[in-house]
Formats: sequence, structure tokens, C-alpha cells
Amino acid sequence: MIKHLTVERDDFSLYRDWMKSQGFISATYFSVNGFDLKKMKKLAEAGKLNAICCSVGKSVKWYYAENQTELAYLRGEV
Repeated sequence: MIKHLTVERDDFSLYRDWMKSQGFISATYFSVNGFDLKKMKKLAEAGKLNAICCSVGKSVKWYYAENQTELAYLRGEV
């Protein structure tokens, strides 16, 4: 399941803190740690992984549910 969120640059740090408190981690973190972001996005589109697509100005940042992503990694899905 993907939720879309549009925020202003000034408010982004508040939303980032909120997403972190809800268990969502930046796609950058997962990428650095060897996760396949393309597979993660496909799982989110299929409804098997919760994700937030956050538009900030002209940039788009993806956040994924940490616990679901870790389990998918252990199962070899990402």
C-alpha cells in the first residue's frame, strides 16, 4: 500500500520525524544496506509492503515500513 504525501520544504522535518516515529525508514537507508529498491517498490504496489511517497518541492522521497521490509528481506523477496 502506497500513501502519497505532499509537503512544503519548511514542514518536511516535522513529517520526517512523524514517519520515523511510525516506523518508516528512508529508501536511501535501505539502498545503502543492500536492499533492492525496485523490488521494494513492486511489493508496495502489490500491497505487500507499506510505503509513503513524499513529494517535497520538485523532489520525491520514498519511505518504507521498517518491520515489513526487514521481514521481506529475510524471506528473500527484496
